Amino acid sequence: MAKIRQRGDNWVSRVRWNKQEKYIALHTKSKVEAEMRNALVNKYELEIINGMDVVFPWISKDTNVQIKPFTVEEACSSWMKKRKEIRNNTRIINQKSLDYFISFFGKNKPIDNISNSIIIEFIDFLESKGLKPSSINIHLRTIKTMFRYWLKMEKVNKIPLIEQLKVKKKEPIYITDEEFQKIASLEWLDSFYKRIFLLYRDTGMRLREPVFSSLDGSWIDIPSQSKSGIERNIELEDYLKPIFIEYKDWLTEGYGSTLNDVGDHISKMFKKTLNSIGADDNKHFHSLRHTFAVRSLIKGLSIYNLKLLMGHSSVTTTEVYSNMNLKRVAQHFPKLVDKSQYSTKIGEWDMDLWDKANGITSYVA
Repeated sequence: MAKIRQRGDNWVSRVRWNKQEKYIALHTKSKVEAEMRNALVNKYELEIINGMDVVFPWISKDTNVQIKPFTVEEACSSWMKKRKEIRNNTRIINQKSLDYFISFFGKNKPIDNISNSIIIEFIDFLESKGLKPSSINIHLRTIKTMFRYWLKMEKVNKIPLIEQLKVKKKEPIYITDEEFQKIASLEWLDSFYKRIFLLYRDTGMRLREPVFSSLDGSWIDIPSQSKSGIERNIELEDYLKPIFIEYKDWLTEGYGSTLNDVGDHISKMFKKTLNSIGADDNKHFHSLRHTFAVRSLIKGLSIYNLKLLMGHSSVTTTEVYSNMNLKRVAQHFPKLVDKSQYSTKIGEWDMDLWDKANGITSYVA
């Protein structure tokens, strides 16, 4: 049963259930009037507990009580409006998840009526769309995060059971030295792109990180707007510094500045390159980042230092590389193993071969 409490000069009605509570403003300084209004609150206590938006006459100035369920559409749209600080890519993914959610449940379904069994049906719906378990898990995480927010805001009474699907773990897909040399030998591929691919492979930067990164001496400063939200710094070898400068000029003043999505352009160019050399279809741009990690571990870098270079928020993410059979993987990087003995600087061993394949005498265009 709801009871009145005084807050400052005004009175509120407190509804409590299952260690939860919600306060309803009574908009009066009179205790007598507060008791009268609290009696009306008690009549609609069940609706309040069930997450419905109950609007009382003293709030809306309407003579009747209005009951508005908190719908799926309202929950989704309101939640997205509050997520102002997230990256654009995350926003796009979140919106896609919510679109699926609304498509399945409908706009007007009270969100608090979504049960565990219906969530299972929602998962079946996502599978019917041809989504892989890893993609479904991304959407489920979005929906669960939204439910957690509305539970905190007391708009829902519970969170349905939303469990991640089991995904068979796969080893990171990397680019072998042989494949990279084939890329260097491609006559149709502009040497600019070859240098850019080398920069990514030998720094482990994410696709769009160079866009908002800056150079300070020999250090690339990557701000917190990156995926992990962690600032980090990468020290460049001498051969990489002019490539990074060239890339930044291309991004700000060259062809890159004319593109709507420069990251998409670079990614598609690399995929086209991989197709040209006959690489496995499951290899893609992110494989360059995996390659950096694998090469670093073969050279003897610790898993903790690799975590820092990669910008992972947890070493658990980085450990996927250490779980690989590095001795076997090393056969795909024979020059690195033979020449470096786990100590040579990243990329140093193959620079001569790379230069000869492209006739490059300088890394500044």
